[in-house]
Amino acid sequence: MKNNKIINIIATVFVASTFFAMAVGSGTSSDTASKVGEVSGSSKSDSSAEANTKTQYVAGDVIETKSLRISYLSCGVYSGYDQFTAPKDGNKIIYCEFEFENTSNSDKFVSSFDFNCFADDNSCDEYIWANDNLSATISAGRKAKGKVYYEVPANAGNVEIEFDSSLLSSNKIIFLYK
Repeated sequence: MKNNKIINIIATVFVASTFFAMAVGSGTSSDTASKVGEVSGSSKSDSSAEANTKTQYVAGDVIETKSLRISYLSCGVYSGYDQFTAPKDGNKIIYCEFEFENTSNSDKFVSSFDFNCFADDNSCDEYIWANDNLSATISAGRKAKGKVYYEVPANAGNVEIEFDSSLLSSNKIIFLYK
């Protein structure tokens, strides 16, 4: 059991290092995001002007950056843990599910390391023990789907998931957990 945890930690560090090396070589400083639609079946309605100036997005929104089309599919509470990977007392595990489509001409790497979580403006730890964490190299024109998981206080009022759309800029896309 202890060997599996060590292997998981080593693998996580390796993936993070690989991602960092790839992202530094592929980022641009002019990558901005704008809402372009909603996931099929969503019942929300926004005016076009309002939708394109939003900086915070909710499940059902579709956002486009210079090189990615991001669909925020769903969010919820995760309960598939065991006694060894359970959250601390007073906390819960949440997830947000995304689909990424590469709209550029080159490969893009997307993973849970591109995200940060804040509950009531306090940083939260990533939960790495789920089996479907987001991590993919996406060829031009291809799609990948996955989830990001975080351990947050059970009584948190405002939970935001930040996505870094480019390592070379401070552009962040904020997804609201509701």
